[in-house]
Amino acid sequence: MARVNPIVIENITGKKTHNIKIDGATLSENRLLASKVKKQGNFFIYSFDVFSSNKSREKYSEINARYKAYLKELEGSIFFNKYFNSDITIRSIQHAIKSLRGENLNKQHLEQNSRYSDFRFNLSLNSSGVLNNLDKSNFSNFESYSSEEVVKLAKLGTKDDIFIILPKHASFYYLFAKYQDIENKYFSAISTLVNNTEAQVWSYYGLNNITQKENNFIDNGWHFKPQVSNIIFQEVFEPRVPIENQRIGVQITKENLNDYLSFVSQDIGNIVIKDN
Repeated sequence: MARVNPIVIENITGKKTHNIKIDGATLSENRLLASKVKKQGNFFIYSFDVFSSNKSREKYSEINARYKAYLKELEGSIFFNKYFNSDITIRSIQHAIKSLRGENLNKQHLEQNSRYSDFRFNLSLNSSGVLNNLDKSNFSNFESYSSEEVVKLAKLGTKDDIFIILPKHASFYYLFAKYQDIENKYFSAISTLVNNTEAQVWSYYGLNNITQKENNFIDNGWHFKPQVSNIIFQEVFEPRVPIENQRIGVQITKENLNDYLSFVSQDIGNIVIKDN
């Protein structure tokens, strides 16, 4: 969750918050991090993203090597490797230098908030991998993780942990519904997660006041702007009476799960985009 400023969460909850991540992580990698957090007696906010739910990415040798390197590092069996400590060391030094210079440590978030949103649907269609013809693209050859693998993740969550389905531009949901049966595969994983965890599960998937506004996103609708996380976490941590007809996030429970997924799927099915 690189676009989430942990200070936002700290200001709401009063709890010390750290942002830990692996760029372009798989479910296996994120589960590894979540497991480490729990072993240290802490709580997590876990991004249960459709991108990280594509198991086919684990077939790439570089991702496999990266996972093994992280695993060894977190188990304490090695001291230094190029995938983990070098990255953390460089980021830590950069952070320290910025602090000494008195620079605004939130500068990156501020810059992303001010970036121009230049969304183009054709670019999303042709570069995302949903057409299944791009090697090593985000959604090429979309393959779900097994129920057992998702359950293993779900069981890590306790009542103080949160799984969150963060938003993308609504056009991506249209693509997921149309190509490779991605929507159904992902919704199946969400169902498994919700039915097997004690943690809260929040969703910003589908058509809502965030996903339908182009200016909430950068990188062609792939990443939401950091300012969006302010809205999300105010809602997650400070539940309020919803304003009539203002659909933003939904806390998914075992009781509303099927109705929620059915509603979202039907809502997305009403999107009309000419993509040919």
